[in-house]
Amino acid sequence: MTVQSILDIATEVLLAKPSASLGDVAKAAGVSRTTLHKRYATRHDLLVALSHDAYDRVEKAMTDAQLDVPGSQVEAALERAITGLVPLGPRIEFMYRQIGLDDVPDLIARYEQTGEPLLQLIQRGQEAGVLRSDVPDWWILASLDAAFYSAWEAISFGKLAPLDAPGLVMKTVMRGIGT
Repeated sequence: MTVQSILDIATEVLLAKPSASLGDVAKAAGVSRTTLHKRYATRHDLLVALSHDAYDRVEKAMTDAQLDVPGSQVEAALERAITGLVPLGPRIEFMYRQIGLDDVPDLIARYEQTGEPLLQLIQRGQEAGVLRSDVPDWWILASLDAAFYSAWEAISFGKLAPLDAPGLVMKTVMRGIGT
């Protein structure tokens, strides 16, 4: 079993049962606890690895969305970012729910860096008149984050189809911040 497969299974297990032990994760992954412990000595180590995996995926989605566009193309770039980020919901939701990860310096740095491409996109959109300039850029980013979280939660509760989520997030955000 690959490291990525173990991380995928660990995410599913820990989302379903946040108090799951390394033994529970190992069982679900079909590996021995010894095998899992060799790679992740503690549950905290596994949580940190899962968080880094989530950030890696977010960064790839942001890169794939090609956010470095002129202001007139901000709306299309924002839609690409939303479409790329919605499927990552379980991983990001998992990170948001973990207590004890907010004191890991590498994760703090990654958190701060991860929003920067979207913040710059928002700023270009404001300068071009595509996004409201009477609303602070950080608030638009926070509103986008909240819309993502709401979509992820609605998907997990079965209220929203995953393929409908990007359009709903986009409508919610653009009608709230669009000009």
